[in-house]
Amino acid sequence: MADQKLDLQSQARRAVLRLDRTERPRLVLLAISGPSQYLLGALFGGLLGLFLVKSYFISVTDRSVFIHRGPRLNPHPQELVHVVPLADAGRLISRVKLGRSWNALFLNLPGRARPTRLNVSFHSRSELDGFLRKLGATQA
Repeated sequence: MADQKLDLQSQARRAVLRLDRTERPRLVLLAISGPSQYLLGALFGGLLGLFLVKSYFISVTDRSVFIHRGPRLNPHPQELVHVVPLADAGRLISRVKLGRSWNALFLNLPGRARPTRLNVSFHSRSELDGFLRKLGATQA
């Protein structure tokens, strides 16, 4: 699991560098979209749930926050969703729910009427805490 997480973070860093060689990714937060993972597992089963969610890669640099999205089956940063200057990135966070195994981060992404729920595993809790500290957001 740790090797896969490091590989995904490395892919996200490379995706940022492909867009702007002057940026230096300092923190990468891995998340998946959709409702609670327990609900997905109970209602749709594990396999069908894989098709209903997407992987998100949130990369924080010294100047910006890059948000990439990719498929869940073969997670890699495929599509750039949004780039926000670091000073304005705190406004992206609508709410945070902390849990024992899954944490929920609600982001106000452009073009969406409602905040997008991103589920962050307990394996990435330290990155979530660092992300919230960097953006000056409060935890709920």
